[in-house]
This record gives sequence, structure tokens and C-alpha cells, in this order.
Amino acid sequence: MEEVESIGGALKVYRDGTIFREKDLLVFQTLFNSSLEEVTETEVASKDRVLNDKLGLWVRLYLPSSHLQHQPQTRRLPVIVYFHGGGFCLASPAVPEYHNFSLKLAATVGVIVVSVAYRLAPEHRLPAAYDDSITALEWISSHAADGGDFEHEPWLDSYADLSAVYLMGDSAGANIAHQVVALRGGVEAWSPIKLRGSILVQPFFGSGQRTRSENECPPDAVVTLEVSDAFWRLSLPVGSDRDDPFSNPWSPGAPKLEELSLPPLLVAVGGRDLLRDGDHRYCEFLKQHGMSVEVAVFEEEDHAFYVLRPQSQSFQRLLQQISRFIFPV
Repeated sequence: MEEVESIGGALKVYRDGTIFREKDLLVFQTLFNSSLEEVTETEVASKDRVLNDKLGLWVRLYLPSSHLQHQPQTRRLPVIVYFHGGGFCLASPAVPEYHNFSLKLAATVGVIVVSVAYRLAPEHRLPAAYDDSITALEWISSHAADGGDFEHEPWLDSYADLSAVYLMGDSAGANIAHQVVALRGGVEAWSPIKLRGSILVQPFFGSGQRTRSENECPPDAVVTLEVSDAFWRLSLPVGSDRDDPFSNPWSPGAPKLEELSLPPLLVAVGGRDLLRDGDHRYCEFLKQHGMSVEVAVFEEEDHAFYVLRPQSQSFQRLLQQISRFIFPV
């Protein structure tokens, strides 16, 4: 069969429409030629919950184990709703590197993490990932109301502080964290839950005009320009380009950034990441229009350092930044 697209051997698209996608267990090792670093975390419980079996939409929840021995005085925990990266085409919460990341996030920061398994492109092009992520947020929001058509989750009913919900995503997942607010018209649309902030780690935006960091991206980068372009070709609506509103937040068809009601932002930027210039532009534009944006720059880091090297000082620093963002001194 003739290949028409290939992303590091982890995703192959053939001319007859056949698609090969690497198993979750091996996707990062295949894509980045990396070895899995073991993370032992016994202080966090996790479980999966199917939200829509027909769509294949599910979430993985993480809860610090101390809260399972529930006492009436036990404080409720903030909730991080996590959207994984992978160019909209790869990965899920079950990828070991993402599972390890969520374990550490829940244990170190002291939060409930709800990691969303949205549908993937190219079988399900955008806005499918946005639609699924919005549905997951609606399910979480139902726990602050009567429930509607959703069945409640005991962990959220018993332990979650739904007045302190944070959106978080890395790469394509950070794009999703932006879009689920933008497409709904702002944070107020998510009442009765309260979105207190968004944590965007190396957000994946693009446009028809190349940035300097894209043009100067070295061929040995973790994510190269070739791979970035392939992700957009496979995930955007057929016939669209990088100036689509899903890719380019300044597109004429996108909600106007300067008019959006966004929550306070923490944005992590990698100093060696091809996305860095676009990420800085996004942050500076929002700051110029009076929005609360905290930028954490990791000068020596390339893309996806937080999942590829969980023992690194940068990873620990990122967790500290997130902790201070959620629990300011």
C-alpha cells in the first residue's frame, strides 16, 4: 500500500484510506525514539469513566488516595480538566507518559485530574476533539447542578470543588483548552462551574505566515516543522489550511481574541520549541488587551519535555508553577 502521510512511524495514512496508529503503550517510544521513565506514585487512585460509548469518549480520573478515606471535614479539591497533546492525531490518557504525568500532577499539586480521551484525526477531524472536550466539561458541570442527561461520578460529587475548575492542555491539548472557552463565548458560559484559570503548555497554534522559530527549527527537533504541518493537514477540515480559525486564533473567522472573556492564564513556553514565537505572540497580544497572563519560559527545553523527562528539573519547576497558580501564596 502507498503511504500518503507518515508521522514518525506512529501514524501512517495510506492512499486507499487505511490508517495505522501505534498502540498507546508504544506511541511515544515510536514517535520520539524514547524510553519510558518509570514513575511510581502510590498516593493517587485512578479510574476510567465512559461518557459516550458510541463516540468512544471517555475520561480517566485521578484522586489523591487520602481523600478515599472520606471525613466530613476533608476539604474539597480543585479540578484540573486535562487535554492531552499529540497533534489531534495521536495519544490518549492511557499513554504511559500521560498517565504518569497526571499521577504526578494530582499528587504534587493536590488536585483531582480529569483527563479527556477525545476522538482523533484524521478519522475525526476538527471540530470533533473540541466537541468531545466540551461534552466532557458539560459532564463535569452537571455535578454542580441537577445532572441533566449525565450520570454522576461519586469522586466528583464527594471530593471536587467545582468553584475551582482549571483547564489544562499541552500542545494540541492547549489549543483545545483555548477553544472550549472561545467557542462557547467566554468563561461565563460554563456556569454553574467556575473556570478559575487555564494552563497552556506549549500551545499548538499556527498560521499561513511562518514564525522565525518555525523557519529556524532544526531537523533534530522533537517536533519538526514537517511533523507540525502534517498534523495540521490531517486534523483540520478537508480543504482548509493553517489560517483556519481552529489553527489561527487571529483568523477572520475566529472569535476576536481581544473581546474574549478568558480566565487567567499560565502559559509554559519552551525556549527550543518551534512553537515558541507563536506562543509568545499569543501571550503578548492578550497582555496588551488587559488579560491576566503569566508566562513561564523553559529556555533549555524542546517540545514535550514534561512527558519525556519527568525526572528533570524543568518538570519539577513546571509542577511548582502550576501549584502556585492554583494555590497562590
